[in-house]
Amino acid sequence: MSEKREKNIQLAHAVLDWNRTYLRHDASLTEATVSQCFGKRFIVEPNGRHYQANAGNYLEFLNGMRASMAGIEYQIIHTVADDDAVVFDMAVQIAHTDGRREHFIAMLLMRFDDQGKVALWKETYLPRA
Repeated sequence: MSEKREKNIQLAHAVLDWNRTYLRHDASLTEATVSQCFGKRFIVEPNGRHYQANAGNYLEFLNGMRASMAGIEYQIIHTVADDDAVVFDMAVQIAHTDGRREHFIAMLLMRFDDQGKVALWKETYLPRA
């Protein structure tokens, strides 16, 4: 396994850990916090949509998304990685403050810049019964 591939896998797991910490309604999230994992400019492609993002507009998006979230958990099923990117095949559970739980099957592709920050976040989430 190449050193770059291994580093990308470590970075990808760190981003999921960051999500577990900050994608909750009661977490303190700022542009500086977003910049811990995400580059100055990056691309977000959720379920076929395409956005140019930065810490400011991504913070705004995340604040809306996490307003009712009590937490998010990932179960990695498969990991595929190379020197350029990491792909996780996952089961994802989102808990909400009203007690609801949503379950998804997800594929997440992350590509990192030279500073080890997310340059591309491409995900597909499908509801799971």
